Amino acid sequence: MNQFRTSRDAESGQAMLFTLLGLGLFLIGAMAFAVDMGYLWFNRQYAQTAADAACTAGAMDWLKDSVDGVTNNGHFAPGTNFDCNSTTPNSNSSGTTNPAPCVYAALNGYPSSLTQAQATAGNSGDNVSVIFNGAAPPGVASTNVMEVDVTQNIPTFFAGLLRGRTTQTVTAIAKCGIQRDSAPIPLIVLDPVNPTSKISAFNIQGKTDVTIYGGPQQSIQINSSDPAAVTVGGSALVDLSQGGPSNSGSSMGVQGGPTTPPTIPSNFNPGTSGQWMSPSTAIPDPLQNVLSPTSTGLTTYAGDTSTTGGGTLKNQGEFDTSFPPPGGWIADGTGGCSAKGGGQCAVFWPGNYTNGICLGNSCGSGGGGAQYAVFQEGLYYLGGVGLELLSDSCARMAASGGPYAGWGGVLFYFSGTATLNVNSNSGNTTSGCDSAQTYSTKTGYPTGFGVSCDSNSSTHVPSNLPTTLNGNVLLAPCTGTWGDPFLAGGGTPPSNPGTQRGILFFQDRSATGVQSSAGGGGTYAMAGTFYFHSCNSTSVSGTNGLGCNIPTSTPGPYFLNTLTMTGNSGGSAYILGEIITDNLALGGGGSIYMDLDPSSARTIYKAALYQ
Repeated sequence: MNQFRTSRDAESGQAMLFTLLGLGLFLIGAMAFAVDMGYLWFNRQYAQTAADAACTAGAMDWLKDSVDGVTNNGHFAPGTNFDCNSTTPNSNSSGTTNPAPCVYAALNGYPSSLTQAQATAGNSGDNVSVIFNGAAPPGVASTNVMEVDVTQNIPTFFAGLLRGRTTQTVTAIAKCGIQRDSAPIPLIVLDPVNPTSKISAFNIQGKTDVTIYGGPQQSIQINSSDPAAVTVGGSALVDLSQGGPSNSGSSMGVQGGPTTPPTIPSNFNPGTSGQWMSPSTAIPDPLQNVLSPTSTGLTTYAGDTSTTGGGTLKNQGEFDTSFPPPGGWIADGTGGCSAKGGGQCAVFWPGNYTNGICLGNSCGSGGGGAQYAVFQEGLYYLGGVGLELLSDSCARMAASGGPYAGWGGVLFYFSGTATLNVNSNSGNTTSGCDSAQTYSTKTGYPTGFGVSCDSNSSTHVPSNLPTTLNGNVLLAPCTGTWGDPFLAGGGTPPSNPGTQRGILFFQDRSATGVQSSAGGGGTYAMAGTFYFHSCNSTSVSGTNGLGCNIPTSTPGPYFLNTLTMTGNSGGSAYILGEIITDNLALGGGGSIYMDLDPSSARTIYKAALYQ
């Protein structure tokens, strides 16, 4: 049978062997490619995470430099490129003097073991470098961008057999910077280092109830890094259950601590939508770009300038029959004034009050000064005692019109160490404001300025606010530099045109350690922002808050102003607007209600990751 076999029979099956060998090599190559590419992909993801973290950390320190007027807060100079390999010591240990981007890159596994030249040459290891003023993302100025480049040369398993190199370069780039943005403003306590031995940054005691309605999702921010930044004692209550955009609860943030909230719900009630946030990133002063008022062009009114034997002012800030107020006197129950004026209801016009304004039966030496007054709209530049509303006084807005029409409200600026001092018996219905001459929150009394800038629309009056008030009523401007920043829909995000009010009380930023207080009897309202902040703004001549320095130690030298708010037993205080202060103390008794507007936004600086 073998006689039928040929020479080709000996080669039978060889093609199959070559086919199997070729397929095997292909599968081995594909597997090697998959292993190496997968390894490269995972390392690329790790490198990008490290680049993002390093860039964000650097941007946060850059922001702190810009806002607080400090330098090299993160151990680097914004605008100067640097290589993390050249920094010393090259570690991520606590207390390192390494630049912040280098520290966070190392914490994420990239300690920059190579120089840029070594990384370019393909040596095994990684390099982290920081570049300023490089290529910026679309719509972003190059001067506002910091770029972090992470370059890693990693070993390959199989690709080197084909390429002749044993390492492959993986590169990740992150770009970030500082940008201006609009954000709703909650109640902010700015001091970054308190408490001291005397007071916590946020201190509420006694039987005081603080209730916040509406506003942004975060109602309160405490910037202090101290673990004991917040104290809520006794039966005091911070009630946020009706805060937030949906009135179902809002949050309170603390940069330091305590990390757990006061007793829920007896001392702290966040509602269903709120929470206690600690740690919570500090919010810079949202009014730092707002110019301080000046007395230029204002008429000067000194008030009582009589002196004692020592030559000091006797009745500083008092206006009486010998030193009448600028607008003279009006009849009881007219022009918005209390019906208890006794023919001595004072009319005040905007101006430069070098000795301040004092109302009440205990002004100066107790001599018969004005107790009841109405204020025409405009700027009140106050020195001396500032604004004192003492026992048995009553202060309200004047009826519409007058020589300074247009603002729709008043701004009280406290020059130097002038302060706000509203006595707990001011505005009471026994001997101060007349309960029969109540103030309409919708239209004013009897006409003029309601609590909303649009006094003709009842929909713009907060639903929790009574229809009438029987205590003091002071309203901030609607227009101008210190009015609604988004008036007539001109802002982003848009707001209801002409509904919210601007700044009511503005403390001179150069004054430090000023103690102001706001209280009052009866049911009273103050609509507008309370701004009591001290900082070193001399680098820009005190015109705004840019360049304000943070305290270098406890307790100062700046961020030492304190606003104390008290409610009188049985009375209620309605604050329609934001509170921005270095330190805040609440106590006494009664109830304090704050209405926050979710569209009341200001321009703030924030760190942003662009790419």
